[in-house]
Amino acid sequence: MCTHGSAFCRMNNRVVVRSLVTPDGCLVAMDDGLVQWRPHNGTNRRIKLDAIATVMLVVKGPSKRIETAIIGDAQGGVTFLTLPLLDMVDKFTVEGGVVRSMCSAAPSETSFLVATQAGQVWMVGPNVPGRGVKLFTYDGPVSSLRLHSNIIHIQSGWHRATYSMDGSQTMNIDGTQPFAKKAQQRANRRAKILESQQRSGDAPQPLMLDLPVVA
Repeated sequence: MCTHGSAFCRMNNRVVVRSLVTPDGCLVAMDDGLVQWRPHNGTNRRIKLDAIATVMLVVKGPSKRIETAIIGDAQGGVTFLTLPLLDMVDKFTVEGGVVRSMCSAAPSETSFLVATQAGQVWMVGPNVPGRGVKLFTYDGPVSSLRLHSNIIHIQSGWHRATYSMDGSQTMNIDGTQPFAKKAQQRANRRAKILESQQRSGDAPQPLMLDLPVVA
């Protein structure tokens, strides 16, 4: 089978946008929606998604081996793929735009927390009511999140916040406050230095006496 030159160029011009290294191999996502599994031993597998992957994570199965890949994409899609075959098991869609971060929401790893560019945080999974529930909306894109002791920890730039599973906020930390405080301290020091220099300039100059030159 002959590959046309234009098709060959498009294939070679793919750019890796995400990669995830595991003990069994490497999961790679391209800028055209292609996802490829490159095992250390075995045959490479690939699948084409409807949108570019933005977040990838893998989970272990009952055998304690990596068996599932969860892919979040630029259109709010969350796709479950088997490993190593990359067969599509399920797909969920959330509102809020680009999927920015994900984490497991249950010990059984059948449901996941999904955060978006618009700040929405969802729980999705086959056993979740309606296959997806919006828990809360944060004021800004959620760049990372994790679940610890049923408390959701999120990061948005320099800002951090925690939420309970019912969506109520339990803590909000503005990470820019220490920088603002230090900036104010520097401004105060500069003002004191300028004031001191101005006072020195306004004061009368001391009389300088001619001193004999010592040979």
